[in-house]
Amino acid sequence: MRLSQASDFALRILIYLGQTREPQTVDKLTSRLRLSKSHLMKLVAQLARLDLVETTRGRGGGILLKANPETIRIGDVVRSFETDLGVVACLKQEPTECVFLPRCALKQTMAGAADAFLDYLNQKTLADMLLGTQKIPN
Repeated sequence: MRLSQASDFALRILIYLGQTREPQTVDKLTSRLRLSKSHLMKLVAQLARLDLVETTRGRGGGILLKANPETIRIGDVVRSFETDLGVVACLKQEPTECVFLPRCALKQTMAGAADAFLDYLNQKTLADMLLGTQKIPN
């Protein structure tokens, strides 16, 4: 299973904000995480809608981790950013023409594998990621 860049980058943003624990400017985040400004802004907006980060405009403002790292489950973050977790054609959002549908053991097996993947990720929190990740030097 391959995750989208959005999931990958959203997790990186959360890890960095969890490490710094103080408001970060958009410019600093783009520089430290090597992301484009437009991509970062979209991801931060979605993280704010999920109530995971707080954004404050103006002097002294910035982007700050809002939620407790121990309550942020990695699988929930991934699920929020993934639009298509279908690992085979019949699990994708677009209709498929498969001769084995509607009754196919492969579809059930792959759906179970995707669920198991997310369940495993939900056993891990942002706090776990912070413990095992090196800090980006200033």
